[in-house]
Amino acid sequence: MPANSSINLISLDFNTFKSELKTFLQGQEQFRDYNFDGSDFAVLLDILAMNTYKNAFFYNMVLSESFLDSAQLRNSVISHAKELNYLPRSARSAETRLSVSYQATGESQPYLIPKGSSFTAMVKNETFVFSIPESITVSSSNNTFSFTTTAYEGVYLKDTYLFGAGIENQKFRITNKNIDTRSLTVTVYEDNSLIGTTFLQAETLLGANELSKIFFLQMSETGHYEVLFGDNVLGRSPKNNSLIILDYRISSSARPNGAKIFTLNFDPTSDNSESTNNAVVSTIIPAFNGKDAESIESIRYYAPRHFQTQERTVTTTDYEIALKNKFPEINAVAVYGGEELNPPRFGKVAVSIDISDIDGLPESKKNEYRAFLKARSMLSMDPIFIEPEFLFIHVSSIIRYNLNLTTLSDQSIKTLVMNTVVNYNNDNLDDFNTTFRYSKFVSDIDNSDISIISNSTDIQVYKKVNPKIGSVQNIAIDYGMKIMNNSTVSFVSDSFRLDGTTVRLQDDTNGNIQIVKTEGTTDVKIRNIGTINYEMGTIKLTNFRIDSYTGPALKMFIRPADRDIKSPKNTIISIEQSELVITLEQLRI
Repeated sequence: MPANSSINLISLDFNTFKSELKTFLQGQEQFRDYNFDGSDFAVLLDILAMNTYKNAFFYNMVLSESFLDSAQLRNSVISHAKELNYLPRSARSAETRLSVSYQATGESQPYLIPKGSSFTAMVKNETFVFSIPESITVSSSNNTFSFTTTAYEGVYLKDTYLFGAGIENQKFRITNKNIDTRSLTVTVYEDNSLIGTTFLQAETLLGANELSKIFFLQMSETGHYEVLFGDNVLGRSPKNNSLIILDYRISSSARPNGAKIFTLNFDPTSDNSESTNNAVVSTIIPAFNGKDAESIESIRYYAPRHFQTQERTVTTTDYEIALKNKFPEINAVAVYGGEELNPPRFGKVAVSIDISDIDGLPESKKNEYRAFLKARSMLSMDPIFIEPEFLFIHVSSIIRYNLNLTTLSDQSIKTLVMNTVVNYNNDNLDDFNTTFRYSKFVSDIDNSDISIISNSTDIQVYKKVNPKIGSVQNIAIDYGMKIMNNSTVSFVSDSFRLDGTTVRLQDDTNGNIQIVKTEGTTDVKIRNIGTINYEMGTIKLTNFRIDSYTGPALKMFIRPADRDIKSPKNTIISIEQSELVITLEQLRI
């Protein structure tokens, strides 16, 4: 190779390849004075450059798709996840809790409500069908009948296959990609029997033998789920020519969430002659928990961590990964030892869970999570569920911006700032074990737009309480942080009505909580109602009574001693847009 030739491995485009080839050939003694641009040799150089360019691109893509971290194609990510024994999560049907009552003669009771009986609901002008997952038997001692059920969005479908003889590792494809895999049931009919045998999905090989009636679920390169049976070593294989029925529900993902009004699509008496067509459907819990199929980035994150836990929960991280992976409705999880509770509960694991789109943790979900964890926990450890606490931050910010540096309107500047606050909340808060960093927060606000010169931002922390109307009660609130203690008011509540007067609570800066009312520009004390401990961050209200208040809860605001706010153990910090106050000041500089 001539001394003046070199290999460029940085710029890998067509023109660079061609230029490198010309430089290389010009360095050869026999081509020193050759005109490469004005001869047929230029065509050959184009061909060589094009071939090199395409090979470079191809090999780059092949190598990128060979690793979970760099793969871009969904089927490549799924393939790598399969190597880690990870099954990507399917779409999840929204679920609702409904109560149905109706009048009937009762002559044919008990009435059977079959699996798949459906309700209809509408969300944003789109109609969705919610189905009953299991058959229900209804009876009554009079002419009024009622039942309560959980209904899942989607209709049920069946795929039918014949188990073939001599086919190794036969796979049975689920034809609809929108399946909710939680609903899948696999029934095997052998020897032309009319009674089928139900096979259960295996999530682990522990305890599996040649007699285990199990099936395995995996995702194919096309994005369809596939069912596989055992090989008579790990799991029993169906007999040749057996009929395989795959029964499952399809899902519309998150779109049906929020549905509240449902109508009946079936006759609950199973006999039109008895039904009086007066069935009333009441919604106990609106539709929630509908989820899209797992994204590529989620698979990339959870697959190696799923492999790390090895289907067992020992460390707190194991609990968090296992729960979030199995139950996509979970927004946040905090896990800690029972010895950290007050009073301590040794041999227990405390679990706090926040579910998206729903307040509190329904008992049915607790039972579902408990059963899941018990099968994976050490025998001596018993999970207990602690209701999460919520701490909110009120933000009041004065934004100063230079009119000469922007053409945006005031509303556009305000929208940019609001988006910044929302993004900060999503990226740094709204979870357990988080910290609100004041300096970073105000810096992010300044960076919302180039025209923003500075901001003056004040924060308060608040909790929501739901006092009983008209009842005398004692209320204790623990903020889990020091409260500012100086000559200014550090605690104040929303306004409420008491004895025909609009009043509020506030501290007197000396450790007392007072009920006060405003007369003109003066606050008038009515009486003391409790105490505030600035050092411990606690408030106690004694013999507190309230006649009415506005909104779903009464907000209690404090000024924290430290503007960096760390969430206590089972507490989630969040910024609500309703408590975000933005004021703009225009400057010309």
